[in-house]
Amino acid sequence: MARQNFVGLVVSQGKMKKTVKVRVQTKTYDKSVHKEVVNRKDYLVHDQGELCKEGDIVRIEAIPKISARKYFAIAEIKVNKGQQFALYEKLASEKVEQEEQSQITKFFERRQALESTITHIDDLRSLDKLAITFQNDPSADRQALLGEINRIKSKYDIKSWPSTEPILKLEIREESKDLSVLEHRVENIKVILEKLFSEAEYNGVKDELLTKLNVVDKPKPIQKNIVRKYILNPKNECPISL
Repeated sequence: MARQNFVGLVVSQGKMKKTVKVRVQTKTYDKSVHKEVVNRKDYLVHDQGELCKEGDIVRIEAIPKISARKYFAIAEIKVNKGQQFALYEKLASEKVEQEEQSQITKFFERRQALESTITHIDDLRSLDKLAITFQNDPSADRQALLGEINRIKSKYDIKSWPSTEPILKLEIREESKDLSVLEHRVENIKVILEKLFSEAEYNGVKDELLTKLNVVDKPKPIQKNIVRKYILNPKNECPISL
């Protein structure tokens, strides 16, 4: 006598030892509504090798009862989708771990840069105090003061003190500069796009920029939108001088 068997989808795995939950879908004709209806039933199925993963399509076969609710076993894995899902989860987990490690590395780099900046500022303050003492205190050890001043100047490649040249590069200066550039471009973006796409003298510049952005074959509205985003990025060079 043939054993009862079904084809179903593994919907749960790993919650019980050597057991998976398989959902079987069948169609029956309902005479009251005169059409086919879908029935779904979940079975606890014995998986001796623990090979099945969620998403697999399997054939299950009736066996002698193992427990009150488990009387089917995996007979065949027809479509091994679950293994692909498991591989995807593994790759996603590795990607998240890499991103977290990258964020940690960036954090330590920023902290180290901050500590370096603080040390730089402290040294410049010391240099200023030493220079004032050297000029105003005749009783001070001028040779020792001069040696310390020269040490700090050589450490940061300072030619003279007080200096009119920028000595310390702070991120806030760069951000302020980028903000002013962005505000200027936002005010003039319509003029820039009008000149770039309408005036013949800028055809060469326009073609070069469209080739660089790989949008030569795109419709004109799409080209304008992409060029607008490019121009509004302060890191990029404006193709037209204002």
